[in-house]
Amino acid sequence: MATTGKIAEVLFEKTLETYEHQMQMLDLVDHFEPGSGDMQNAGNFVWRPVQQHAPIINGWDLTGNETTIIEETYPAILGTPANDFIEQRADDLRDMRFWERRGEQSGKKQATELNSRIAALIKDTGSLFFRSNATSGYDFIAEGQAILNERQAANDMRYFLLNDRDNLKFGKDLAARQTLQGRPEDTWKTGQIGQNIAEFDVFTGSFLPNLDGGANPATTVTADVSEAPEGGSVNATTGVVTNVDYRVATIAVTASASYTVGDRVTFANGGTAVQSVGLADKNPSGQAMTFVITAIPDGTSIEVFPKPIAADDAALSTLEKAYANIDTQILNTATVDRVNLDASAKVNAFWCKNSIEVTGGDAPLQLLSEFGGMKVVSSTMKNGQRMYMAYDGDIAKLTFRCRIFTWYGLTNANPSANGIAITF
Repeated sequence: MATTGKIAEVLFEKTLETYEHQMQMLDLVDHFEPGSGDMQNAGNFVWRPVQQHAPIINGWDLTGNETTIIEETYPAILGTPANDFIEQRADDLRDMRFWERRGEQSGKKQATELNSRIAALIKDTGSLFFRSNATSGYDFIAEGQAILNERQAANDMRYFLLNDRDNLKFGKDLAARQTLQGRPEDTWKTGQIGQNIAEFDVFTGSFLPNLDGGANPATTVTADVSEAPEGGSVNATTGVVTNVDYRVATIAVTASASYTVGDRVTFANGGTAVQSVGLADKNPSGQAMTFVITAIPDGTSIEVFPKPIAADDAALSTLEKAYANIDTQILNTATVDRVNLDASAKVNAFWCKNSIEVTGGDAPLQLLSEFGGMKVVSSTMKNGQRMYMAYDGDIAKLTFRCRIFTWYGLTNANPSANGIAITF
């Protein structure tokens, strides 16, 4: 008969092994773990800085043209643990293979949960969007490349995740490409189906969600939008620090009830689309800037990512205009146009690696071993994610209990560098 300690060890090792091998998305995004004490004292969230922008000022004499530095920030939040909590009677501890199978299933479920949550984060908060009827897989994926390049997104590792049906549609075309020849067999174990296709490493995943949409409600804006980049501030009298989430803007509209979180929208002044600009040169891209609705605060406003900062906004300083992401202001009476027009569609996701973050949590689980009869074990995987297990026994009921969990939070650090694509 296997000992309880050996049973627990096998269960944990099988869960850990399966989780790590199937943790497709975690390897494709950034992972960081802040100091444990800092997170505890800050209520399990921490403010993170983003890349600064700087203006170019021409001329010989720059007297009086000095600028300050705007350090934009966003909150990274730890969520609650994702758990597998098991109780079994002593006579269920006899078959080691039973526990190996249970460990494999636990790892699969936890991996699927995190994969799904990362995909859902991009679906709900990524601002990039295109809808295409391309028949070529390369042409479809290259649309995402064009969007990222014309907006001069950071040239970080880029990934494209196809849902199963679109993978079926484009798979033959992608498999015929020169970049796939000679690839080792173990490459495909992670769901990768292509490398460096239009600057993306391409994967397939069965956990991608649906995006609901429908006819365009054609709401209009009810006030000129003038947004500026903001950094944190310190009250000179009280010393209170105030941080500002750089990603979000609230826009007043005539009616917001017909919109839902996750809708992608564009704006047009008198029928002329508000365009995205290159983040470095501020040249208009020729394409409508897309935004994602992240909240409906009330019946006459929408909250969107990213904050629209206009290159032609006369109220902005030279430094503030260095952060511009649209060519012209969104004006009063501008139309708000929903572009996800399908009633429901399975999404594909694309992103720059550093735009999505997983915040790891460190729990002092070893303290639990000081409690009567409780044992603990933990391990850090190669991608930085930790897994924990605590187990004990109940002498009155002759039962064994164990709790396996991971602890993390998800943040869309740069919603302008990730988004979704839909076929029709």
